[in-house]
Amino acid sequence: MEGITMTAFVVTRKVDVPVDKVWSLCGDFTKSPGPGVLVEVEGRGNANSNNVGAIRTITIGSVKVRERLVSVDPSRSFSYTILSGAPMKDHLGKAEFIPQGASTEIRWNVEFKPKVPGIGWIVGMVTRKAINQFIDEVEKAAR
Repeated sequence: MEGITMTAFVVTRKVDVPVDKVWSLCGDFTKSPGPGVLVEVEGRGNANSNNVGAIRTITIGSVKVRERLVSVDPSRSFSYTILSGAPMKDHLGKAEFIPQGASTEIRWNVEFKPKVPGIGWIVGMVTRKAINQFIDEVEKAAR
């Protein structure tokens, strides 16, 4: 559809958890970081490349989407795309984990095109909420 522009945003949060602990909780795309995030694995991907290609359905609150792991840089970042479950296309999400002493800055970059013109802002709002809930679960599990 012509006329639909890319929506992009970044969620940045500092958590009082060391980067190695943050990575141990959310670096494995096939596992849940905590009880508030349900992960169902459809395909485990390539075991020799940190499960790149893995497909999962992830449920956070009322948001349920099917995702594929695109890339992994162990302890630093992973990127993924949403395959279904959200009114968006051409999605790319990248979570980066930046050590800051005993804390970690989590920088979550998202870009997508809404399937329907004019709804990018609401899809972005729901996506931001889900990302923050995911980070909340990482913090809770780290305690």
